[in-house]
Amino acid sequence: MSDPGFIPCFRTLQQLSVPGALANEDGLGARSGRAWIVDGATGVAGAHLTSGRTDASWLAGAIGEELEAASPEDLSTLLTTVQARIGTAFAQAANGAARDEEHVAPSACLGVIHCKEIREDGLFTIQGAFLGDVVALVPTETGVLRWTDERAKPFERRTLATLGRSVRQAGVMPEETRQQILENRTKLNKPDGYWVVHPLRPWAGQELRFEAQVAPGQPIALATDGFMRLVDVFGIYTDEALYAALSTGRALDLMQELREREQRDDVATAFPRVKVHDDATVLVVVPHDKCKESRKDL
Repeated sequence: MSDPGFIPCFRTLQQLSVPGALANEDGLGARSGRAWIVDGATGVAGAHLTSGRTDASWLAGAIGEELEAASPEDLSTLLTTVQARIGTAFAQAANGAARDEEHVAPSACLGVIHCKEIREDGLFTIQGAFLGDVVALVPTETGVLRWTDERAKPFERRTLATLGRSVRQAGVMPEETRQQILENRTKLNKPDGYWVVHPLRPWAGQELRFEAQVAPGQPIALATDGFMRLVDVFGIYTDEALYAALSTGRALDLMQELREREQRDDVATAFPRVKVHDDATVLVVVPHDKCKESRKDL
């Protein structure tokens, strides 16, 4: 067991975030007993409310800053705190954005994992909270588990269905697709829709929760859907194969392979997707009991 003056922590093994366009709207981070991945939703309404390169990149950065600064709280308290602080920060950044601007305010998918404790048998208890389709690949005795939130999948299928009804041009989103995305976003954070981080619509408490036991030395991988295209769009890896490659330090090789696959289908017709290149982010961490920060300092 660990020294009682210390807490179980995450040590970062690999981190890589490559933008799909000029602005990177993803985020990642790890501090002590928590790690996170963020995927900002690219704006399609033509608004720009913050000082960020895009509002989605501003939101991804703001979420990371709040998670970095927050006290070592349980996940429920943590997310409630982040929700309040993001709302305040956005009101200041957007000069008091009003409720009637909800439809153009940015949003983001968020996955947070928390290293709760080290059990008597030496296993780490890992908890997860997820909003949206960011992913954690978690090794357990029964295999690699995928933690994610797929409540937006029916809406994503509607968007993908529009792609086959228009002649695609590289780098140009069909207007029918843009309109479908706008319609989808009217369902953000509503009971008949799906849940994400949003500065003007409450979301804390609506996340999907997970828990697993992880053996010492076993990495956990977090990724945005842009990186998970290797599995979910191109089908060249399974979750297990992707996890195995990440566990051996191949994040950069995988990223290069992803971009090559995307470029071969540069009009996104063979493998339908809204953007040829999406922001792609991956973070690999390992739980351990040698945290350098004592409880009283956190």
